[in-house]
Amino acid sequence: MNIILGSSSSSRKIVLESMGFTFRVISPDIDERAIRRNDPRELVTAIAQAKMDAVLKKVNGDAIVITSDQVMVVNGVIREKPQTKEEAYEFIASFDKIPQVATSCTVVCNTATGKRLFSVEEVTVTFDPITMDNIRSFVESGEALRFAGGLAAEHPLFTPYVHVVGEWEALMGLPKIKTLVMISELS
Repeated sequence: MNIILGSSSSSRKIVLESMGFTFRVISPDIDERAIRRNDPRELVTAIAQAKMDAVLKKVNGDAIVITSDQVMVVNGVIREKPQTKEEAYEFIASFDKIPQVATSCTVVCNTATGKRLFSVEEVTVTFDPITMDNIRSFVESGEALRFAGGLAAEHPLFTPYVHVVGEWEALMGLPKIKTLVMISELS
């Protein structure tokens, strides 16, 4: 069956490729900031479901469609993608002081049956102190504005500093094990 990744996230593409799938990408093109919830689990679920709804409108034929959303939670405060470089610096400045919780929701839908499953995963992330040169290089490149919490843990500038309690792929925004289970259940 055809696999469609409803995401423009390079991190999610990497995870899905590592699973051995051939797939095509359809960007959901939704306004994530228009969807608000106070609870991070409810927020990522609502956004991932909205992404699925948007992608399904663009799909013809039978396919397994996968969407996902992620936020970082720090001391109970939800951090989405920073809106400015200043906000990215502010987010990253706390990384070696306060554990981050990466909260993500993955939705998988079989278009042939219309059946849809979703799962919310959380992993705890801690960081050793990151050099200012690495932080500056990442933020000034503009990349920080594309990632929840302002940082891509899988980026070579940061990987040596990252410690994850949970599945690494969940930190990248697409939990490998749970996604494979949902695909299997829907196939």
